[in-house]
Amino acid sequence: MSKKLRLILIADTDFLKDKVFGLSQHFDLHFFCWGKKSSKEMFLQKYSNKLSDTNVHLYYDKLSPLTLLRLLLLNIYRFLFYPVLSIRTISKMLNLYRGDKKKTFIKFSLYFPIIRLKPDIVHFEFGTLAHTFSDLKQFVDCKTAVSFRGYDINFTGLDNPVYYKDVWSDFDGFHFLGNDLKYRAIKRGYTGGKVEGLIPPAIDTTLFMPTRAKSAGNKLVIISVGRLTWKKGYEYALQALAVLKQKRYSFEYRIVGDGNHRQAIRFAVTELGLEDVVVLLGALNKHEVQKELDNAHVFLHPAVSEGFCNAVIEAQAMALPVIATNADGLAENIKDGITGFIVPVYNAPAIAEKLEWCFANKNELPAMGMEGVKRVQQHFRIEEQVEKFKDFYTRLHASYY
Repeated sequence: MSKKLRLILIADTDFLKDKVFGLSQHFDLHFFCWGKKSSKEMFLQKYSNKLSDTNVHLYYDKLSPLTLLRLLLLNIYRFLFYPVLSIRTISKMLNLYRGDKKKTFIKFSLYFPIIRLKPDIVHFEFGTLAHTFSDLKQFVDCKTAVSFRGYDINFTGLDNPVYYKDVWSDFDGFHFLGNDLKYRAIKRGYTGGKVEGLIPPAIDTTLFMPTRAKSAGNKLVIISVGRLTWKKGYEYALQALAVLKQKRYSFEYRIVGDGNHRQAIRFAVTELGLEDVVVLLGALNKHEVQKELDNAHVFLHPAVSEGFCNAVIEAQAMALPVIATNADGLAENIKDGITGFIVPVYNAPAIAEKLEWCFANKNELPAMGMEGVKRVQQHFRIEEQVEKFKDFYTRLHASYY
């Protein structure tokens, strides 16, 4: 039996856990993420049958004085138990960073856990992390890969034309959620010629599945799920719904999510006279989100920028027709006219027009919703995603970059 490849996945969140669990069946997988020790313990307690304690590694989320003390003690421990590897790494870092002791301390704290594991592949799940670790291959002989998911290529480092220069040149594999993100990477300097994977997100189709028939009465329940931030474009949804209210359509708009834009959204609701038809539900867990989707008739995603959007996939899985903008990769997410509608960004009248279509064609919404279910089953299941990543990593490991 051949030895499993040692794969390290590095993320600043645990939302990729389904991918992690799936790939752990095929690779010697180690998962690194940022957070608190209590978060790691909770994660392991909840998923003890999926991943062992020795395969989950924690980076501290804040460099407080207490954290710095912990890192100092941890690094002393590493010197005591791995003296040769520690001294060799520190010496190389001091030379590479021109004697910068602070940078060496931080880089040693970040890199040593990876170096010690001697991985075959290290995959950074966001471009921002790849930028932080761009010189990792100076210290460990492995293949490196990076995923670009949205904000990392759309917003981060825009004021620096060479922000990702080292990533483009030094990394071996590139994963994009869709063609739009690859196109944006090219605009920012990516020239290709490396191992690539165009692999969309995936969702838990055992949870996100409709439990009742969708039949709208007089009132249409419209729902959005996403953080309350400027890029989600909620103001355009509210402007569209103000038009519908003036025309005396009967509806309720329920928004799931929280964020720093909440006050602005609440202000817009009041200014537009929508207090009686808009409900801000705040952040909900995935089971609560599933119930909200199950009770809705139409999913609305008015974003002005978006990588791909898992929430839109979940809505389709729940048999909801989706009205979404053509922001970035969203147009690749649904089938326009089949599982929902694509409208231009920043265009409240276009959103209102498609919502009016939904009111006028209530009997067609269930069939459109079922087309969404079929689409998710065909393209966005965890099992399919894992198989595609297996192929990506196999090609990456065999490459000569």
